[in-house]
Amino acid sequence: MQRSLSNAFPIIARYFCDDLGVRIEFGGNQPATKDKVIYQPVLKDESPRMVNVSLGWTAHESAHIKYTDDEPYELAYAVSPFMGRFLNLLEDLRIEKRMMEDHYCAIEPLRVTAQEVFQKPWSADGKSEAVVLHDACLIIGRARLLNQPIEEVAVVLDAALANTFGAGRRAKILGLLSTVTGLPDTAAVYQLAHRILDVLDEEEPQQPDAGADPDPAPQGQDESPQQGQDQGAQQGQDQPGQGEQGNSSKGNQAGQGDAQAASGQPGADQQGAQPSLKQRVVNADSQAMQDALGDVSSQAATLISANAGGTSSTPSSVLAHAFGSQALQQDVVVNGRAASMGLRQVLNGLIQGSQNARVTVRKTGSRLDTASLARVRVGENRIFRKQEPVQRTNAAIQLLLDGSGSMGVKTGGRKPIQVAEEACFAMLTALEGIAGVTSGAMVFPRGNREQVGVLKRHGQNLASAVAEQRFGLTASGGTPLASAMWPAAGDLLRAKGQRKVLIISTDGDPRNVTDVIDMVARCRASGIEVFAIAYGEAKATKLQLMFGTGHWQLLDDLGQLRSALQALVQRVLTQAA
Repeated sequence: MQRSLSNAFPIIARYFCDDLGVRIEFGGNQPATKDKVIYQPVLKDESPRMVNVSLGWTAHESAHIKYTDDEPYELAYAVSPFMGRFLNLLEDLRIEKRMMEDHYCAIEPLRVTAQEVFQKPWSADGKSEAVVLHDACLIIGRARLLNQPIEEVAVVLDAALANTFGAGRRAKILGLLSTVTGLPDTAAVYQLAHRILDVLDEEEPQQPDAGADPDPAPQGQDESPQQGQDQGAQQGQDQPGQGEQGNSSKGNQAGQGDAQAASGQPGADQQGAQPSLKQRVVNADSQAMQDALGDVSSQAATLISANAGGTSSTPSSVLAHAFGSQALQQDVVVNGRAASMGLRQVLNGLIQGSQNARVTVRKTGSRLDTASLARVRVGENRIFRKQEPVQRTNAAIQLLLDGSGSMGVKTGGRKPIQVAEEACFAMLTALEGIAGVTSGAMVFPRGNREQVGVLKRHGQNLASAVAEQRFGLTASGGTPLASAMWPAAGDLLRAKGQRKVLIISTDGDPRNVTDVIDMVARCRASGIEVFAIAYGEAKATKLQLMFGTGHWQLLDDLGQLRSALQALVQRVLTQAA
């Protein structure tokens, strides 16, 4: 069974990231975040589970882009590897909670990702105090503050926390932990990390405090427990730290002295005594933290990397800003509008004619044709009125224009890109205002990354697209048609209109015929009809392979493009009606 586009990860991820307000690029074999851009591989497993894990990782990384500050991470890693990781797990709780509140669509992917990553057996055997504190705060925080489905593991770690540090300290630690989702920024989370660690050096009471809340409150607390000494905020300023996933060597450079300074107590060599409980935890190095649970981002990234390498083409990203030349656009607008004169009236007339509900008379029925009953001849028994139901045009049309380098080579007086763009503009002008029809247009490739440029969005007024200076194209690049079909088809799936039609205008053979065949099949499996109008160096044999009988046309001359496009759109609209 041919895979559909409706549940394809590149389609879902693009609009998911649009909703989150971040940019996504596809390619490579592992996910990454760089310069506030999300990079995702194409998945070979597009099951709901893997799609949700990939979206969950994307939501998590987007939350760091939107809400996390780097400076507190530098301070934490300058103290020790434990402090860096402890800050990170607390910050993850804060930013995921905020992401869920700001973007409802992120809740389910984050839940599924946490379940896939953390719903595993956990044992306290051989675990150090630092590992128990780290893992308990990570799992209990996610289960009870983010309502993620890992409560079974949280129960085990809750018991381990009490057994390791005592019931009284456990209550205070969880009470402080419950405030993390209400903190305003990363710096406040860094202060909270020190306050939690200060609890370790408090004397364990005989009984837990009567007023202490043993479990984190789902929404945090307005009043936090009494603040301990926040001396750790000043540590590590003379040494550069690192980000969320930096290596542990920088933390090791801080050494035990920084950890002792963070605790506000003299070291064991100065006292001749054993390190305090807090010092033992804070001083845990990378080796000591090997048994600790990894953060959700790195573990989810491992799952995604294992499922990277799908056979589909790499989807093109969509260029966000306008790209046309104002001088060239003026010619396109003037010539395109002139070419569209009368075309809208023709299309409206054809649609209206196909929609006319003619009245006929029949031998049987439930309603007499009373208006002509007195004029019926003797013996005529067709006296019952029958009116066909009115059919409405309900279609979305997407034009995908080839803007490759060959379109900029003059074969006569004008460049092919100018002729093709004017034909496209004329069709968009004619379609505007026709009831039940929405239209959009894209051009490919654009820019060094072979992106797709939007000429007109579905539902957008054409005058608005002109005002945004989206027309006036120059030609460059190759012909990555399959990659460009991803965003074009995605926009069609979201556009209003029962009938979805993608019309491709191209002057040559695409980069990979097999990928185009796959994309055409995906489109048709998703209810999108695909047609091609070709010219220039395009070959009939390849057009037949890619689009099939009745779905392509090869022109002898580019000057025929406007009339060919008009005829195809007329056929589409009248059939839709």
